[in-house]
Amino acid sequence: MLRGTPLVIMLDIDGTLCDLVERADVAIVPEAVRAALVLLGRRRGDGVHVALVTGRSVADAQRMIGITGIPIHGNHGMERLLEDGTTCGPDGFDVEEARLHAAAGDLIVLAREFPGTSVEDKRFSLSVHFRGMNDELVPEFLRRASQIAERNGLRSASGKRVVNVLPVISRNKGDAVRDILHETGATSSTASILFVGDDVTDEDAFVALRPIPGAVTARVGEPTTQSAARYSLDDTRAVRELLQTLVNPRT
Repeated sequence: MLRGTPLVIMLDIDGTLCDLVERADVAIVPEAVRAALVLLGRRRGDGVHVALVTGRSVADAQRMIGITGIPIHGNHGMERLLEDGTTCGPDGFDVEEARLHAAAGDLIVLAREFPGTSVEDKRFSLSVHFRGMNDELVPEFLRRASQIAERNGLRSASGKRVVNVLPVISRNKGDAVRDILHETGATSSTASILFVGDDVTDEDAFVALRPIPGAVTARVGEPTTQSAARYSLDDTRAVRELLQTLVNPRT
């Protein structure tokens, strides 16, 4: 299913290319994964396209990957790395940015009440991490974080020990993968398409690719009927092995 041309490989980062850790800022993409991405990226002339679709900001994703030339759609599809190296967000973002800024202040105050939490301002979205918080406090924390988002005219989306706060009208990972397919010409029956992710916001990409018969969508973690992904991969090691398998036949 993945031997067609073009081959479009779209990947989440956290929980997909690297393991989840308590502090998101210390997460590391293994060297073996980076090496596979470099080799695949060099095959663009053979119709191989690699792109990252992540909840992290573009700048943070660049720091983690450390590879030039790979398109990045960050902030769950809200932010994009352009060919000239600059980043951009959706049209008419000025009003939404002011709302996010106001919500960030409220969430920082909330985080001070709940040890083990932190607020990450990614400009185009906010991530409220609570991996170090007492489980008994989670329901109350989530309730109040959602109230703050709603009060500021924003929406909240839960993930793995994180609450993402985003504009109500916004792009998502489904929009990002559709753009990538259009730009790479992966619309013919000979194209091969792969998207791998692990979290709630990756479901938007799984759903967007579902109508394409040959698209391979894989969720990292235990198989679940609640996911729109067609396949599952046990862990990040399995993702690495899949990427290495894709490298070998094409080199």
